[in-house]
Amino acid sequence: MIKYSDVYVQTIARGLCQPGEQFVAAGAGSYQSFWTFNIPWFRHDYLLIATSERLIVADHRRGLIFDRMDQIQSFPWSQVSNMKLGGVFTKKLTVKDQTNRAVLSVKLPKMLMNPLKGNAQSMKQVVSTWEQRRALGAGQPAAGSLPPASYNPQFAPALGAAPQQQPFN
Repeated sequence: MIKYSDVYVQTIARGLCQPGEQFVAAGAGSYQSFWTFNIPWFRHDYLLIATSERLIVADHRRGLIFDRMDQIQSFPWSQVSNMKLGGVFTKKLTVKDQTNRAVLSVKLPKMLMNPLKGNAQSMKQVVSTWEQRRALGAGQPAAGSLPPASYNPQFAPALGAAPQQQPFN
């Protein structure tokens, strides 16, 4: 498991956040297929960053000499239909899209092997961020047109006309 420092997480989050987007929480997990026989070069270590607008997933891999970041995926909260953190002995996070297809399935590391400080709590905070965004999205009415304003053209300045000064009384 690749260890992530707080400075690294903040740097990645700051670089990937769009203007007006806020960093909420970050967690880490890994995925390795059963046929790889636990060879570390075949394991995918994921850094999950929850922001106010989306879930950012950075895929890290081990190399012979250096570790590297392979790819970054972004899932807006509106595209995530289900996010579940479950398991008795080993915790597992599953993220599903609108078509109920699992787009991400990661296993959280054991307690002593945590890649981030407070990883289990951070993953719970990632899930709660999605739940809050889902509740906000469902409670808001659909955006429509604004009600007609009481626009009176006599108070609007004419095009090309200079504003007139009124004397003070």
